[in-house]
Amino acid sequence: MTKEEKPFEITKSFGLGVLLKLTKNNCPDIKIISNGKTFTSNVTLDKMTEAVNDTLESHHIRLKVR
Repeated sequence: MTKEEKPFEITKSFGLGVLLKLTKNNCPDIKIISNGKTFTSNVTLDKMTEAVNDTLESHHIRLKVR
């Protein structure tokens, strides 16, 4: 399995959980599970990035980094 084929996986946090839940609701083909410590998806990082960006845009969410 290449890097591009690996499923998306990231350490769990509250804010990220909310964003991933919105993404899952926005893109029904995406599945996200949690083992208590991490979130894992059935899609690659590239596909998850695209889905999250679409979700942010559709909900008019702007992230501000300080």
